[in-house]
Formats: sequence, structure tokens, C-alpha cells
Amino acid sequence: GEFSIVPAEVPSARVGDRRTARTLIYPTKQHCLPRIEVGQFAQPVAALGRYGLPRHAEVAWLRGEGHEIFRLFIGDADPPDLLVFAWLREHVSIQWAGVNDEFLKARGYDGNPNVQIRLADSERAALTQLVHLCPDYRELLGKSCASLLDSGLKIELEGAMIR
Repeated sequence: GEFSIVPAEVPSARVGDRRTARTLIYPTKQHCLPRIEVGQFAQPVAALGRYGLPRHAEVAWLRGEGHEIFRLFIGDADPPDLLVFAWLREHVSIQWAGVNDEFLKARGYDGNPNVQIRLADSERAALTQLVHLCPDYRELLGKSCASLLDSGLKIELEGAMIR
């Protein structure tokens, strides 16, 4: 399934200078970092890409200090990323900016089923936990993405970024 444990020795990808950043981004797909359009965010931007839960030092990096910082989580519209987001926002003030109806609309998504992926068994099993651990997931995703998830489908960042 999509749930996995990333060994602590696997490095995260860091871009930009956290000390001067006004926006910090946590994408769960390191390889998507170059394709994230940061022009819409308060500048300068710094990002820390890591699949799954951040390490302790990375949570501290995301907290930052000093000036006002906007923190954004960019992940898939699926149970693993929603659960990571739910955990992370318990530790850091962060907003969902991942795959949702608005994200897809901004990229011209027209409902193309080729970017929809069937949930793995572990992800389907985790759907029941979302209600308890991320009770606002439907609002985070929007009506269409939440409906897809309910029907056993997801859209990942890679598919959402295809134009």
C-alpha cells in the first residue's frame, strides 16, 4: 500500500533559506518541488520535502522563529497525506494547500479519469480513521475530491500537476 516508513537516514530535500522565508512549504513528494508554483505565496519561500512524517528536527525547521511565517502542506488527496497533515498541524500551525478542488481547478483539471488512482487496501482501511483523526478532511479536499475519495479513488500531486 501507500503507507511506508522512511528511514531517518534518508535525507529530506530543502530549498531556500528558512531564516528569511515568509512562506514555508512541506510537500510530501520531494520530486514535485521543482513543479510547485511558488509565485502565489508570500516571498521568499523555503521548502522541506519529505515523504511521510517529518523528523523531530524538521518539525523545528517548520516552526521557524521571528517574523510571521505562512506554513503550507502540499500533499496528495489520499489517506496517508491527510493523516500526515493531521499529525503535523497538531505540532505546527500549518494550512492544507495540497490536492483539492481548488488546486485542481487552478491547473485546469477537467475530470480526466487517467489521473485518478484506485486506493490501495491499506488506504481504504484508513478511510474510517480519517473521520476521527482528520475530521475536516472533506472541507480540506472539497466536494469533488472528497467524493472521489469516498468512491475509492485518489489524485496524487503528480497527476494534479499534469497540464
